[in-house]
Amino acid sequence: MNIPNIENCDLHGKAVLLRVDFNIPIKNGKVHDATRVLRSLPTIRHLVNAGAKVIIISHFGRPRAKDNNLSLKNVVKTLSQLLNKEVKFVDDCIGKKVQKVVNAIAIRDVILLENLRFYKEEEQNDANFAKQLASLADVYVNDAFSCSHRAHASISRITEFLPSYAGFCLQDELRYLEKAVSFEAKPITAIVGGAKISTKIKMLIRLAEKVDYLVLGGAIANNFLLFNKVNIGKSFFQNGVDSLLHDVVKIADKNNCKIVIPEDVLIAVNSDYSTCILRKTESVLDNDVILDIGPQTLSTISSIVASSKALLWNGPIGVFEHSAFANGTIEVMKVVSDSTHKGKLTSVIGGGDSLSAINAAGLTDKDFTYVSTGGGAFLSWLSGDKMPGIAALQSMLN
Repeated sequence: MNIPNIENCDLHGKAVLLRVDFNIPIKNGKVHDATRVLRSLPTIRHLVNAGAKVIIISHFGRPRAKDNNLSLKNVVKTLSQLLNKEVKFVDDCIGKKVQKVVNAIAIRDVILLENLRFYKEEEQNDANFAKQLASLADVYVNDAFSCSHRAHASISRITEFLPSYAGFCLQDELRYLEKAVSFEAKPITAIVGGAKISTKIKMLIRLAEKVDYLVLGGAIANNFLLFNKVNIGKSFFQNGVDSLLHDVVKIADKNNCKIVIPEDVLIAVNSDYSTCILRKTESVLDNDVILDIGPQTLSTISSIVASSKALLWNGPIGVFEHSAFANGTIEVMKVVSDSTHKGKLTSVIGGGDSLSAINAAGLTDKDFTYVSTGGGAFLSWLSGDKMPGIAALQSMLN
């Protein structure tokens, strides 16, 4: 994708406003998963080495007002340790106090500003708020692919006021996702799980046009089972989507894409997770709740993965948060990882739940070709939606 990148920019002595995504798991003030912080380090280091003054901005959580529990102050210690450099924190993101700190810092200094969402104007894509952010710097860099599907002030509107560039993490995301959706290596498999099929219909249709195998799990598979007149008991599904499923099936048939749904499942009776019973899908009873795939389905999926050259994965294929129903997701993760390590498979995985599933499997992002930091952004990209943050950067070249 043709977007301006920071390699082509003289940054020495300039104040650079760097938008990252530090919306990470924090409990009792302690960071539990620093993946997104780690992904930001190459860009931060490049800016420091280029002699810039680095001003980092991010959102965190969904605050309705200023809230110490949602302060980015909680990220400073982790960022400083990973960067091996002191990072100063400023308890606001706009205004005279912030400007005073920015004016006082030296080249190669790094500061982190307070949570952007303490101001409602951030999510409102407010021009004046974006202008106030822009007044702090000479250059803007977007390194938050995972937020770039949103039309927010610090993502899209800010590019109206500053020369704007893409950071390394954002560039990597686009490079790997473009490679994945180019579908040059055949056969290609897509695994799609999760709860809400309505949010993934556009992605399913796009994938059905391109992939050889479309493997479905989670509640999405339940909808397809029900569409095929299979009893799913009390399992979760979405009403009113049959016409959309018909479109997916029709497009898959037209493009020789095989839709793979569970042949056997693990169920709990009346949502009692202490029960775990294996059934064939055609034998599911009225009080059963489908929570994972069974061994026959796992074997089928494993064979498909083993024969594939490329794989996209979005969403878990079972309720992996409960150990009794985690086996399907975890074992498929291990099969994908093993094939990737052997050089037989290009694997691209994305979505917040998928990242959690990788951790549950005892794996890391290094066990796959690429693990996207984007949840909604990954979904938007694969659905072919316009992404305001990316479009804003592209407009800089026009």
